[in-house]
This record gives sequence, C-alpha cells and structure tokens, in this order.
Amino acid sequence: MTLSPPPRTEVYLVENRFTPFSTRAALELSEDSLRCTVKEYSKWVEKALGVSDLNSRLRAGEPVVAFDFRRDQLKIKWLWRFLRAGFSVSDGGSSRWLVSLVYPTGLLALVEVVDGWDVHNEWRRALAPT
Repeated sequence: MTLSPPPRTEVYLVENRFTPFSTRAALELSEDSLRCTVKEYSKWVEKALGVSDLNSRLRAGEPVVAFDFRRDQLKIKWLWRFLRAGFSVSDGGSSRWLVSLVYPTGLLALVEVVDGWDVHNEWRRALAPT
C-alpha cells in the first residue's frame, strides 16, 4: 500500500482498537467532505454497513462507501494506538470508524509510521478542526 498526501490515499479500516482485523479502503478529502470507499471484502465491514451483498458489489466494481461525512461536521481523534497514524472519525451523529494510514499491527506498522511521518503530518493538518 502506498501512502499519499491529501487529498486521497489508501488506508485501512480497522474493526476496533483491540483486534487487528482490517480491510483496505480509499480515503478522499474534498473541500466539503471526507469520504471512505471500501476496496476489499470483510465480513465485519459488511455487518457495519448493514448490507448483505458487499462481496458481490465489490466484485462487480461498484463503489461501496463506508462513510461520507461533511467536513464541517467531522469529529476526529488521532489515536496513540496507531502511533498517531490513525484516527477515529464520525460526524457526531453516526457510528465511529477507525482509519489507519499504515498497516495497523506489527513491525510493518512501525516501519510505515517512521517512513511516512511527513505524510501523516500532512493528513493531520488537513483534518485539523476548522
């Protein structure tokens, strides 16, 4: 996975802070919104989205949006659990999603955090409260 500066990059959606289950996704920041599109099948994402056909939709090439929050309503918390290369996000009224800019566990995570520190900082600045 290649980390890119804003406005778009590949990320991992993480099931929760205590388990390493994650799935690949694409994050896109526009002037008005922060949108995350699922890129691979995961049973927990299917359940979180409340759909039963996630795998077939992805195989058909259909874009599946995990969240699309208005930028002026974002509630973001950068997490030490992901060495501040990940965050929880919601729009205040919906469920929270965990997003990691790096592979969320193991030695690879540490390498990606160190290697991409400047890009992580760009994302933190871009997603700072306005």
